Amino acid sequence: MYDAIIIGTGFGGLTAAAVLAKRGYSTLTLEAANELGGSASKFDRDGYRFAAGATVGMGFEKGGVFAQLFEELEMPIPTMNKLDTIMNVYLPDRKVSYYAEKELWYKEADRVFGQKENIQFFFEEVFSVANKLYSFVDKKVIFPPATLGEWKKLLYSVDVKTLSLAPFLTKSVYDGLVKYNLHTNKEFMTFINGQLMDSVQTTAERSPALLGYMALRVFHKGAYYVNGGLASVIHALADSIEQNGGDVKKRKRVVSIKKQSNHWVVETKRGEQFKAKKVIVNAPIHNIFTLLSEEAQNGLAVKQEKEERQESWGAFTLYVGAEEGFLDESSYSIPFHQFIGSYDRPLSEGNQFLFSISQPGDTLFAPVGKRAITISTHTEAKQWWNRNQYDELKKNYTDRILQTIERTYPTFKEQIETNLPGTPVTFHRYTQRKLGLVGGYVPTSKFSLFKAYSPNSGIEGLWLCGDTVFPGAGSLGSSLSGWTVANEIGNKRAGSD
Repeated sequence: MYDAIIIGTGFGGLTAAAVLAKRGYSTLTLEAANELGGSASKFDRDGYRFAAGATVGMGFEKGGVFAQLFEELEMPIPTMNKLDTIMNVYLPDRKVSYYAEKELWYKEADRVFGQKENIQFFFEEVFSVANKLYSFVDKKVIFPPATLGEWKKLLYSVDVKTLSLAPFLTKSVYDGLVKYNLHTNKEFMTFINGQLMDSVQTTAERSPALLGYMALRVFHKGAYYVNGGLASVIHALADSIEQNGGDVKKRKRVVSIKKQSNHWVVETKRGEQFKAKKVIVNAPIHNIFTLLSEEAQNGLAVKQEKEERQESWGAFTLYVGAEEGFLDESSYSIPFHQFIGSYDRPLSEGNQFLFSISQPGDTLFAPVGKRAITISTHTEAKQWWNRNQYDELKKNYTDRILQTIERTYPTFKEQIETNLPGTPVTFHRYTQRKLGLVGGYVPTSKFSLFKAYSPNSGIEGLWLCGDTVFPGAGSLGSSLSGWTVANEIGNKRAGSD
């Protein structure tokens, strides 16, 4: 019998398993697919490696989440480069170089948008609020708290800095933009909304200020290009698990989780059964209801009817292998680019997308002189499950995206050797995520933080981590949730001893 079985090898699951294994717990990590990483996995086609979803490295700066994690694991951080330019952003009528260093950024923002002082005041507020939040986030408390112990830990974690942020609990990012008279600057608003869509899955009006400010601050703390992509980080975590005695098994699709007496039984599609004292589910909450029996669901803090009303995005992706001749000198060594086709359409469905391109010399991704590219746009997932329109949708989205790219890189299509579309149906097939939903839940108002789901499932011994529980989407949020769960399991065993 294992101390803990972890289901899923996204950042949350692998972080939980790596921390527990390092601390001497016996762990088994099960992955349904052939590749580790879930939405952060990779795959190889036609001589190229493609990042399936997540691409930007964050949290590796001194004191950052992943820097702390790898220090605890006593593992070297994978090879990566810190970026001076976070990304190039191509608005419908102008290009923005989004610099990490704030003075360079303020100068560039003034050139592109005007209102230099207002933008500077807004970002200084963003940085100040986020910096105060980091000390709270580092304490890895369960939120929202459910038990007396969780409430105590939350209250003990609140200090004067944290209390000073109380006014922001009832504000949106948009409220901050209004404060500095930036809400009427169409171009700047489109830029900010583009950044928020890629980080917190929503726009300024719907994003809680604390969540949005943290996301905007993270880029300026450190954005990284990871050699071989975030899959390199995924595999480093898996190596740590195995080096510390943990088991990691691929092609083990879990179909059932049952409580028996004082332990759990996890069953795979092939009928294999594994037993553990604790289970950590690093699958989206969308999936949990098919894994647990109706009787077990009675104890769940999350109710299916309510959960199904939550908004979530799917992703339409293009995986492109191309000769690098389409690039100009200014973008030759910039790995991340964001394209926005029109100011007047929503920032989804191909009108806005992230274009992540492998760097020269990174032969893990592509041969010399060629580049591997992952392109991703938010999309409403359910439309992709209509077989009658599926092929036409794929063609329309592909054409729309390529046309937008060609406004900046006119010879792009001529350089393409491989072009593979991915849809929510594809994500469902390879990651088992219900309907292919990715990126967690969409914040719908300034109060969305109060509706977050806790890593504590409400059932003794069953824990949740990943992008659908607090603190939410992205590699950082998912990893933090897994680390929080590992800490809680350790605290409970220490308490029982």
